[in-house]
Amino acid sequence: MRMSRRFFVLCGLALSLPSFVVADDAASRAIVEKAIAVHGGEKLLAKFKGATSKIKGTIQINGAAVPFTGEINAQGEDQQKAFISFELDGQAISFVSVVNRNQGWLKINNDTIDMPAEQLAETKETAYSGWVTTLLPLKDKAFSLAPFGEIEIAGRKAVGVNVTREGHRPVNLFFDKATFHLVRTETRVKDETTNQEVTEESTFSEYKLIEGAQQPLKIIIKRNDKPHADIEVTDFKYVEKLEDSVFAKP
Repeated sequence: MRMSRRFFVLCGLALSLPSFVVADDAASRAIVEKAIAVHGGEKLLAKFKGATSKIKGTIQINGAAVPFTGEINAQGEDQQKAFISFELDGQAISFVSVVNRNQGWLKINNDTIDMPAEQLAETKETAYSGWVTTLLPLKDKAFSLAPFGEIEIAGRKAVGVNVTREGHRPVNLFFDKATFHLVRTETRVKDETTNQEVTEESTFSEYKLIEGAQQPLKIIIKRNDKPHADIEVTDFKYVEKLEDSVFAKP
């Protein structure tokens, strides 16, 4: 899966009304606990360390929606391999991005390079945001959870939880108030084309039960409220463990 994943640090309120802050944190953790149960339960989700998915859809390139196909392998907060292929101006292009803990590589068609340090940090942050959406990591007290209001998504009410952890950007998670499905995330990312930081919003729908866990098969991504990608998950598999070789230099 990465705002706003933004943060509102209410220092004055935290100092003057500490009991309210604790209560809010408890309420947010209760929401996440319900979502974990709905998405498969702690025992089942803990069994699967990684996941693989095949995807298709469109991505915005130079103002046009370009069709693509791809595959993603993800494990934990710092192992991710993404492959997409598309055609641009009549030329077939394949793109591979790999992060394996503190190493990263890019491969465009047949050319592979080490990922520049700044891009590696950004890609690791993307992997971290995706890991957060698996929900189970949020049981760790290293994460701070706080309420982030309510919004309406596709005519349904959703409740927000702000997630912060030292060394990472904040992430906002929104859960359907009736089903507790994760229906939207927000975070800040650096746009590849402008090199400017933008708000990325991902909306999840069309949930399906896969190996006992709930998985969305439709993802719509916007950046600064403009279309960025429209993704359909055509195949999804949970994996108990992906070998490190999956994340080797391509």
